[in-house]
Amino acid sequence: MADKATIVLFSHVSNTRSITGAEKLLLFFSRELSPYFNCILVAPQEGKLTRLARSYGLHVRLMPIPLVYGVYTPYAGLPADIRKLQEGREYHELCAWLAEVCPSFVITSTCVHALPPLAAKSLGIPVIWKISETITDNEFTPISVELIQSNSDEILAISQTAAACFPEDIREGKVAQLPPSWDDAEMMFGAWSKLRGERRSELKIAPGEPLIGYVSSFINKEKGLEHFVKMAVLVHQQHPAARYLVVGTPGDKSYYERCVRKVKLEGLTSRFRFVGYEECLPAAYCAMDLLVVPSLIREGFGMTALEGYAFSKPVVAYDSGGLREILDAAGCGDLLVPAGDIGALAERVNALLADQALAAGIGSQARERIEAVYGPAAYRARLQGLAERWHLRFCLNPPQIIGGPGGPPAAPAGGGPPAAEPPRERPGRRAARLRAAKLRRGRLRRAASRARAGARTGRKKRAAGSARRRASGGGKKRRAGQAAGRRSKRRRKAG
Repeated sequence: MADKATIVLFSHVSNTRSITGAEKLLLFFSRELSPYFNCILVAPQEGKLTRLARSYGLHVRLMPIPLVYGVYTPYAGLPADIRKLQEGREYHELCAWLAEVCPSFVITSTCVHALPPLAAKSLGIPVIWKISETITDNEFTPISVELIQSNSDEILAISQTAAACFPEDIREGKVAQLPPSWDDAEMMFGAWSKLRGERRSELKIAPGEPLIGYVSSFINKEKGLEHFVKMAVLVHQQHPAARYLVVGTPGDKSYYERCVRKVKLEGLTSRFRFVGYEECLPAAYCAMDLLVVPSLIREGFGMTALEGYAFSKPVVAYDSGGLREILDAAGCGDLLVPAGDIGALAERVNALLADQALAAGIGSQARERIEAVYGPAAYRARLQGLAERWHLRFCLNPPQIIGGPGGPPAAPAGGGPPAAEPPRERPGRRAARLRAAKLRRGRLRRAASRARAGARTGRKKRAAGSARRRASGGGKKRRAGQAAGRRSKRRRKAG
């Protein structure tokens, strides 16, 4: 794959100060794909994602594209609303840009980022639709399923849970699975002990005080912070020395503030630390003794639980969506409790706090199992197989654009086949042409620079001559002298 094909990856969000689990997944995915393909990452705005992507050498393109949240929560009017979005300026600009770039294929992240695959398919560009969440199950779910099925060449699911909404025949013929992993370079393995000591010192956590953690990129009701607080009230009755760390940016501020007030009303303010966005997550995980994930939605996967295990922490979680897949793989299925059962959540935490040595052993063993299933080596092995298949399937014969921004070409009035499109320039030739144009522009810029320098020199010479003339009396005196000479000559001739 020395001559790498160009692909485009679409991120549905790019938060300015923090980074969500979906953004981290796509960034890691893009970095791991970059040895196989020339990756262009498209994001709606500048943010932490785009800054990190550039620092890793990825090409970035900013392009605001409307999201279609109805694909996640389907409803009867979804197809009509999508058609309306396809009439908008953003969609036509997206089509025009894709037609210009002509990537070998595109990858869109999350089900709500529906316009990129629609635009790509209208142009004949292959689509891989990456699904990292569980589509809401209701009477209109088949609308979303058919939308994804008909506008993708392959569906890449983050877990069995995320793929479950698709019928069995689609799962067998079109759906592949690529669970997330982590980047060993960002784990800071050798500094874990130091990070733990420093972070606990900053938080004023004494050595004998167990620290129970809660982590969410954006905290809202669905992420269960209120359940975590109520659990802490029950745990405090048996383990009053326990402390609690809440990491995450408030997504729903009124909900977040209600949880903070609940802590104060229960008299646990001195036991809690609310730290907002955490710049160094490894330090936060290292400081914890166990992690609780009380998510109330059917998680597509559950990156927080995976990260907790990656740092050798025991995890207690609600049995919500993909969280079961992770805890079962870690051999910790008994630490799952029914979603919403706060009492059962507190029981599991109390059991771990009662024997902290056992809890630490559970975390270490779970980390070994998770490494085998979800570690970087397992991830790269899966991705290599996918990348080789995509290269053979989509890149050996580059796509031929079949339509403009308005969609595929219309059939002639006579009902015959549409006129053949002229062959599109091959990517290698196009790159050579662009390089040549760049060289020509460089030569023109240098020639213009020399011309400007010559003009400045001429202006300086003329200015110097004018200065000399002014110093010697100027042009009027010279012309007066010349006239006097002519009169003198005429008098001599007359005499």
